[in-house]
Amino acid sequence: MTDHAIRSESREIQTLYRPQVEQLGMELHYRSGGLEGQVDGDICRGRFQANLAGPYCLVIWHDITFLREMSFSEYTMTDYACLTLDESPVSNPVPYGVQPFTMQKGNMVSLIQQAGSVTNRIPAGSRSRTRSICILPGYFMELENQWPGQVGGLFDAFGRPWPSNIAQSALTALSTFTPGRPGQTEFLIKAHIDLLMAMLAQASSALVQRHESSHDHELVQQVKTHIQSNLGGDLSIDRIAQSLYVGRTRLCLAFRHQTGVSLARYIREQRMDRARHLLSSTGEDITWIGRQVGYMRPSSFSAAFTRETGVAPIAWREHCNRVR
Repeated sequence: MTDHAIRSESREIQTLYRPQVEQLGMELHYRSGGLEGQVDGDICRGRFQANLAGPYCLVIWHDITFLREMSFSEYTMTDYACLTLDESPVSNPVPYGVQPFTMQKGNMVSLIQQAGSVTNRIPAGSRSRTRSICILPGYFMELENQWPGQVGGLFDAFGRPWPSNIAQSALTALSTFTPGRPGQTEFLIKAHIDLLMAMLAQASSALVQRHESSHDHELVQQVKTHIQSNLGGDLSIDRIAQSLYVGRTRLCLAFRHQTGVSLARYIREQRMDRARHLLSSTGEDITWIGRQVGYMRPSSFSAAFTRETGVAPIAWREHCNRVR
């Protein structure tokens, strides 16, 4: 792992592993192949390794034996996609993890880990040995920005079965991520992940379009209705997602795929359209109009309107009055 990668590691990436290793009393060290740690204490013993693959992907390998029962907590800042090969002994008292998952091939599963905290009760004597690829939403958003309409549905694909050949390729890719393997660089790891995602996108494109297009269309219509009814209120993306009972990532991806613009951009455009209408058709003061479109401070409204139209609200009104 390069010095640059260490400095640029995001908080979202850090929450994928740091809280866990801290609970185990494990110290982490940056080696040439990634981030490594070992522990041999009263709570557990075992090894851990993580390899960063760009700003949004992390490959994690661990082999931990719990020597005594403990409550093990995990926390993530955002939803993320995960592919895991579980090599734990069949005699494990309980499976490791409580999130719903999809069996893909052999002992490999995929899942969408929800943001927030989960706590597992780990019995004494259980052993957890897994290899995982963790992919943050930014990876999928970046692909969609680069290739609009060509990679839709990849995030949600982690919640359903994959074609057999894709699952086999994923299993092969996971098996190549071996702790301490020479030449296991960020570049090569990301290349494996990118190739896997390309194969998955190609295989699932038609299925995604058939099963999700109509649902996405309905969802986007609900979003637009909600926005029009709440232009003067809280239109944060998190609040909209909560109101429509859908995940933030799912909402943003569906909206961009259906409309070609980001949800944040659409909200700004709708607010400014309403503001222009009110400025040209009413005599209400600027402060009142700003509040009708979600700006409680006149200065914030004036700045936003000027950025969007190139002129201040007062100048817009004066121009509209002259051309009548």
